[in-house]
Amino acid sequence: MMTDDRLDPILLSLSRLPLTAPGAERDARIRMRCHAALTIRAVKAKAPARRARSMLSLAGDLALATVLGAYAVVMFLQAFGLTL
Repeated sequence: MMTDDRLDPILLSLSRLPLTAPGAERDARIRMRCHAALTIRAVKAKAPARRARSMLSLAGDLALATVLGAYAVVMFLQAFGLTL
């Protein structure tokens, strides 16, 4: 709360702003967008969940698995003192 009697110019400016109320056109537009979004979400939920992976992604996974497998074999051989 303000203790002095002077009027605050910001509060005066705010009190002079017009009151706003949503219009019927805006409500209809928002309602239409919401219904469209809900319809899209429902269609996606019914569709089978499958992920398409590119060949590059599959090749990268295979290369990573190969490198990690070779590393594990070498570490196993070194741990037990075996040689190739």
